[in-house]
Amino acid sequence: MRTTATVIAAAGLLAAAPLAAQNDAQNPRVHVVRRGETLWDIARNYLNDPFLWPEIFRLNTNVVEDPARIYPSERLVLPDGIPAAEPVFGSNTPRDTGPRVQFGDRADRPEVLAGDFYRVGFIARRGEVVPVGRFTEPEYRSVIDVRMTPQINLYDRVFVQVNESVREGDRLRFLRPGREMRNVGRVYRPTGVGTVAAVDGGVATVVIVGLYGQLEPNDIAVPWERFPLEPTARSQRGEPDLQGRVIAFEDEGRVLQRTESILFLDVGREAGVSVGDVFEAYEPRHQSRLGTRPEVYVARMQVVRVTGNSASVRVTELDQPSIAPGLAVRRVARMR
Repeated sequence: MRTTATVIAAAGLLAAAPLAAQNDAQNPRVHVVRRGETLWDIARNYLNDPFLWPEIFRLNTNVVEDPARIYPSERLVLPDGIPAAEPVFGSNTPRDTGPRVQFGDRADRPEVLAGDFYRVGFIARRGEVVPVGRFTEPEYRSVIDVRMTPQINLYDRVFVQVNESVREGDRLRFLRPGREMRNVGRVYRPTGVGTVAAVDGGVATVVIVGLYGQLEPNDIAVPWERFPLEPTARSQRGEPDLQGRVIAFEDEGRVLQRTESILFLDVGREAGVSVGDVFEAYEPRHQSRLGTRPEVYVARMQVVRVTGNSASVRVTELDQPSIAPGLAVRRVARMR
């Protein structure tokens, strides 16, 4: 009888293992970590955006102590309300068959990518940017005093002086204040993004998960903003309904005219501008010494970031190499 009971118990355990695996497979909100995976990979696979990995980290702080280190067989809960993608490499794939590639419908992507939204510089007036902290130094210390700005890399840990509003799991964006634009505001350049791993008094330990430039001491930290566009969002052309002008290039003193350049316009959220709106730059019809000069189309540009009275736009089409501060623009399409 004792032997029979032991056999039955063992059989039950063997049956439970595939059943648990089946439950994991049937539950789209649970992912079992595979060797070599990172939170970045899992967010890219399930959420279609690797920068959303802190959303997974927040739900699994009881499992993941260090977001830069996850281990095989850990079971991670996924966020609600986001359809999970099928993993490219199946956990039950026999070793001798190699990886399986699964093709499906092409995913919708907005005209403006989230990376552009977070990466570009912008102009903000006093009070629009409210810091919650300031980067002080990296966690590591070099034994060699080279008296140089520390080089921060992806997944490094840094110390940030923060106020009482910052909590473990929060996501912070680092900005570097730049030049002051007269009567408009100050230019801010994003340098990185990190997730708060711990808070001790007024100092937060932050894991760097994205870099847009060289992160340096005294860069300010502000709360993360969610990307405002849905994947299906598209701009719709209409009659020109808003006039403005080019203020400056993101890179001060830029002379080179090319597509992908980032410009600042003097119209923003208060004028009804949204991320994804499309503007045309043009030279208006005017009188010259040779007579009436017709209007000349110069460039097409799309809004990638908006503040109260300014918009950061990316040049998507360039017809005339004549973009300069003061050039007229008009909105020709709005994001819907």
